[in-house]
Amino acid sequence: MALNNVVDVGGRPIGDGSPSFIVVELGVCHEQNVSLARQFIREAKRAGADAVKVESFQADDFVFDKELSHAYGIEGGERTENYYQMLKRLELTYDNYAELKHEADSQGILFFSTVHTATNADAMQAMGVCAFKIASSDVTNLPLIRDLSRRGLPVFMDTGGAYISEVDHAIREFEASGCIDLILMHNPIGYPAPLEKTDLRMIPSLKALFELPVGLSCHTPGFDMVVAGTALGANAMEKPISRNRALPSPEHVFSFLVEEVGEYVAKVRNIETAMGGKRRVNVSGETYARKTRRGIYAARPIQTGEILSVENVVFGRPQKGIPSNWLTMYWA
Repeated sequence: MALNNVVDVGGRPIGDGSPSFIVVELGVCHEQNVSLARQFIREAKRAGADAVKVESFQADDFVFDKELSHAYGIEGGERTENYYQMLKRLELTYDNYAELKHEADSQGILFFSTVHTATNADAMQAMGVCAFKIASSDVTNLPLIRDLSRRGLPVFMDTGGAYISEVDHAIREFEASGCIDLILMHNPIGYPAPLEKTDLRMIPSLKALFELPVGLSCHTPGFDMVVAGTALGANAMEKPISRNRALPSPEHVFSFLVEEVGEYVAKVRNIETAMGGKRRVNVSGETYARKTRRGIYAARPIQTGEILSVENVVFGRPQKGIPSNWLTMYWA
């Protein structure tokens, strides 16, 4: 069964011709504080975002080397810490996730999750998420891809760090396993992603190659990439929210602040409006440019039978009688 080029997520169509699907990423910026995460959800709804997303994981389910280290950017530098301990510091319980899902439902905003294991997906599906997401590190995790494909929900797939051949293989696995709704997410690698490795032209390239909806998971401080990604046709936009960009964890440094969520949504919607269409269709006699065009006027009394020339005419506003461009039609 072929994959859809327009995907319905909770009643919102994602694809060319539809508004970008705006996601506020709760991610790991909630500081294990459910009340703070619930505030993020309320602010996302108030700003007009389409969905909120969580990173639902239990570190013990998939981190087997407890000595692994992980480096990420912080304001003014870089921090390295034990990967397992970092995840334990950032994880929530499934009861916590259920609280957040309830908050999203009460606010009327969609709720979904990045999942890392089948057990994780079981729990989130039981809560009624509208979609799943897989991290870029799981592009080659075929067992997880096959499991999610059979659940009947749309899937967002990060593609950062993957070769095109690996993305193609993952797409084929989704399709072969029964998935019909897949959204690719271009997510520049890095926490934060350096500009020279952001490669925003991948958005139209992925669209052309796979004929699927393509979004941007923004890993860059500020809103420049949100604006540029929208202009390049991103069908979905995701960026994390935080109360303080100086806090030490992997996503705070490139997040937007709680008070900036309205600006985030407005950036996407304003650029969508400004992009318009490929043809100029809003042209009428009432526009300033047309109303102020010039016409041909007599520079002095002109006798009957006298030939008009640049010596006996001037060009002024408004355009009445003979348009100024007639000059080029009849005069050499």
